[in-house]
Amino acid sequence: MVDYMDKVTASAPGKIILFGEHSVVYGKPAIAASIDTRTFIEAERLEEDRIKIEANDIKVPGLTLSFKEDQIFMEADYGKAAEILGYVKKAVDLVLKETDVDTGISLSISSDIPVGAGLGSSAAVANATIASVSELLGINLTNREIGELGHETELSVQGNSSGIDPMVQAIGGLIYYKDGNFKQIPFRKLPIVLGYTGSKGNTGKLVEEVKKRLEEDPEVMEPIVKSMGNLVDQSRESLEGKFDSEKLGRLMNINHGLLSALGVSTKELSDLVYATRTAGALGSKLTGAGGGGCMYAYCPGRCDEVSTAIEVAGGTPISTKIAKEGVRIEKRE
Repeated sequence: MVDYMDKVTASAPGKIILFGEHSVVYGKPAIAASIDTRTFIEAERLEEDRIKIEANDIKVPGLTLSFKEDQIFMEADYGKAAEILGYVKKAVDLVLKETDVDTGISLSISSDIPVGAGLGSSAAVANATIASVSELLGINLTNREIGELGHETELSVQGNSSGIDPMVQAIGGLIYYKDGNFKQIPFRKLPIVLGYTGSKGNTGKLVEEVKKRLEEDPEVMEPIVKSMGNLVDQSRESLEGKFDSEKLGRLMNINHGLLSALGVSTKELSDLVYATRTAGALGSKLTGAGGGGCMYAYCPGRCDEVSTAIEVAGGTPISTKIAKEGVRIEKRE
């Protein structure tokens, strides 16, 4: 007989794309890393047969949101909050399919990952929900299985997903991705600081704009995409072989230039990128789809100076580090 828990808290990290965003759409590789900025989900059994969700803090810019019983109290952007709740609901449904346990569940969400910043907030919510609810109900899942269910959650809610976010956030560390296949890269402690512009880019729109530019000027644009793929493989060699921090920084800077050439950077992102380099970062680039969101700076020994530079340039610094651990159980009761 399975000994069910009464309450479980799980957490999942955010993520950044170190190299290869946008070119990955065209069959090129990408390298992603989980970051130690986390979302926490507390799952508790309820006697009544219902799902109750409480959002203590889901870091939606400009949004105050709280739930009490069947009432929802919110200010500002309902859409962003509703989107996050969609991931929670689908994640719970997927776990409940795996069991015949008849119980209600109360879920409490808190997060240090800004929603809409390109740091994997939706995948973190999905993964942490799957981990906490499965543990609560006595279902044993590996971290990779949690990532696969997280991918299924994203596909259901978004309609499309490469699976990069839920997988790297489930297993932790660094992964090399190409054509739907994942390979874990040996862990490296990379001192980074994130810079958040405070605005969100529209991923779908940006992907379509890049596609249009490729169709209109293939002779100019296709070599850029090819160069981005080559750059990812060089970065992988540096990470897996004899580590060269100077080279890694140079490749980040080149990658940002290529992304700018694709048209996905913004003045706000580039202001933060160049400010961090002036402050001593070895390399810096936007991360994610662009059009807003975040950049990151690789800055061994200069994290404080780089954080200050981001603030002075009008961004919000987020101090973090590459997370060796992916999804984890924080507490069982």
